[in-house]
Amino acid sequence: MYRGRASRVFAFLILCSVLSLGSLWAVRFVQARGKPTVDASGTDENGNALAVRVAPQGSNLPAAPLPAGARERSVQLERMLPATKPSQPAAGPLRVLLVGNSYTMHHSLHQMLVRVANGVDGGPKLEADAVARGGYSLRNHLRTGPALQRIRAGHYTHVVLQGHSLSAVDHPSEFAEDAERFKQAIDSAAGRTVFYATWARSPEVSLYRTHKQVRSFEEMSTRVSTTYFQVSNKLGAALAPVGSAFERALMTHPKLSLWGSDGSHPSLAGSYMAACVLYGAISGRDPSTTSYVPRGLVEADAQLVREVARDIAAENARSNKLPVTGAASAASVHGPT
Repeated sequence: MYRGRASRVFAFLILCSVLSLGSLWAVRFVQARGKPTVDASGTDENGNALAVRVAPQGSNLPAAPLPAGARERSVQLERMLPATKPSQPAAGPLRVLLVGNSYTMHHSLHQMLVRVANGVDGGPKLEADAVARGGYSLRNHLRTGPALQRIRAGHYTHVVLQGHSLSAVDHPSEFAEDAERFKQAIDSAAGRTVFYATWARSPEVSLYRTHKQVRSFEEMSTRVSTTYFQVSNKLGAALAPVGSAFERALMTHPKLSLWGSDGSHPSLAGSYMAACVLYGAISGRDPSTTSYVPRGLVEADAQLVREVARDIAAENARSNKLPVTGAASAASVHGPT
């Protein structure tokens, strides 16, 4: 009796072994026939090893856990297979709000920025709005409210801040304080802050004979650039160094007129420079690849603008530094921007 029972147990063990070998053969057959998909691996939150599940491509059935030792073989096999990138949803357009004064209003900078973006083959789509009033500083915008309302309700990916042209010179502390308040509002709306660092007045203006803080183009350019640079670093915002582009163009292409007749506001070429530098800071792309040229600007001048904007954008990206924009006192509201 015992001998017969032992024979049956022995036969049962042989059957289990055959089935186990058949399961292993089936798994290896699947691996040989098609690329496996690794559904889970690694450890759980308690540090316990997770089973690696392998299923043939196209299968809708859950795969069975692999036997001991198969996890390592599966990982090795996965490393041998060509890497594939998961499909990504199509990215939506960049939505940009420009907050500033007449420097932003001149030549409808927000519309020019859209045209620059549209002229870049394969670049991201861009939509832009503007809240700008002549002579305004950031503090003026904070007091009146529409800019903050648009930021909170507009779902903008980027907000460009441009302060009064003398804010960074006359009121750097106030400038930094108001910039930080705007940055907090933009962060709360899940947007990214970009500071539109403005330029020094033209070297020929009478300002340098009367101003107490700056007595030359070089001095004003250094003060404005330094203030924007320092505040940008502190706040961790993106910088569009338009003023640096003006300074570079003055050195390398002195006949290229970037200032208007008042020596303060931008010419058509100056606004085009601002749009190109802003596009580079917002998109991370080369602004010189745009095919857009503003009507009324000769192609030769447009080419020079794009080349300078390209170089400044590349240097700005390599520096990996970030910026700020300004705020002036209420007394400057009716003065030049």
